[in-house]
Amino acid sequence: MLGDRVGWKKYLHPFLYKELPAGTGWYATLGTLCALLFGVMVVSGLFLAMYYNPSPEKAYVSIDYIIHSVPMGSVLRGIHHWSASAMIIAVLLHLLTNLFSGTYRAPREGTWIAGVCLLLITLGLGFTGYLLPWDLKSYWATVVGSNIPDSIPLVGGILTRLIRGGDTVSGLTLTRFYAMHMLLLPAILTGLIVVHLYLVRVHNLTECGLQPGPESKLYRFFPEHLFRSAIVFLSVFIAILLFAIFVEPPRESVAGTLAPSYLPRPEWYYMWLFQLLTLFSGPWESLASIAIPAGVIAALFALPFLSTGRQRPLVVAATVSCLVGFAYLTLMGFEGARPYGQVIPIPRRSLTASESRGLHLYAIQQCAYCHQIRGKGGHRTGPDLSNVRAKHRTLAYLAAYIRDARRISPHSIMPKYDLPAQDLQALADFVLALDFSRYPEKVLKREEVLKQ
Repeated sequence: MLGDRVGWKKYLHPFLYKELPAGTGWYATLGTLCALLFGVMVVSGLFLAMYYNPSPEKAYVSIDYIIHSVPMGSVLRGIHHWSASAMIIAVLLHLLTNLFSGTYRAPREGTWIAGVCLLLITLGLGFTGYLLPWDLKSYWATVVGSNIPDSIPLVGGILTRLIRGGDTVSGLTLTRFYAMHMLLLPAILTGLIVVHLYLVRVHNLTECGLQPGPESKLYRFFPEHLFRSAIVFLSVFIAILLFAIFVEPPRESVAGTLAPSYLPRPEWYYMWLFQLLTLFSGPWESLASIAIPAGVIAALFALPFLSTGRQRPLVVAATVSCLVGFAYLTLMGFEGARPYGQVIPIPRRSLTASESRGLHLYAIQQCAYCHQIRGKGGHRTGPDLSNVRAKHRTLAYLAAYIRDARRISPHSIMPKYDLPAQDLQALADFVLALDFSRYPEKVLKREEVLKQ
């Protein structure tokens, strides 16, 4: 019989009809929702890959072709884009429900650790897929994101070049990210899902130890739990489909387009980190880029081994505090998403003639295209110029660096500025004038500076 051939009685029947804890809530469907959304991502990604060309010359054009020439291509791209956000939300909610219910404790430590790994790989999929459209937003956000490991002592530069495939974000970065997004990370995620599901079935759904009583309504994986999961998935997928039809995923000009007033911002799930980077300067930058995220990840992995029943209020309070902080940073990041190069922070004091000339040159040369001052006015391709004074740079060093940065630092991506010596000194004077430890901040509009 067919049932004997596929192992129905021995394997499938016990798997499908296994009884689950009494009182299992709807939130238990989040795990199934995550797996089904990953399936949507895989299927839509496979169809998109049939038309996508992972090269700087063809990537942007191939997206155009998908949108305008492939039947239902725009909807397919929308499904893939919005499913990515929906999957990250589902994984986060799934993790938080288990954290707040305390079901990460023994004997489910392995289940929890596998779930944290699933969250990290999902975020990795978002990061690697972000570059593939090869537009301004994805390019510059990747420049900022891939530059974060550079703050790690000793190995930072090696890791940054390993991620990028070179010293800068280039075609090698694009093909590397495409391979990770299409092959490596999905394979790892699939393996983790299998491990996670296995551990869930071994230790049952985490429902605080409740077991079906003699008068409890029978609740099994099939059909009761799968029926609930199907309702939740269909509701979410309909919402994704409506977004795909009526809300086009954001897309900007092709990477390399000169847009002096452009300020890149990452997707919402990385906005908190982007904003956090603007709050720390000088030697404290590594705290925002490395120490704080690494500390949060380490705390998640260590939670099952450090938390006991008596520590539950502390865990809940710390989690709520982190969520409030993430939400605040995310909102501030969106609030600050304005065209850059329009404002220039300076110290509130009278500038010398050379410093004023340097301020004027700063506006003319579009230095804000790569540099911020105190987290304002530019984007983070280059270092925040308010940090330079804290590094004790000399006037001669800065003038030489502005003239030919690669002569001093071979890995710099800053272009040459073949300006007269007087102008180079004026720019260096202006940068050294950015001393906000002694003077309060005053913000000027670029138009005001150019009129002076």
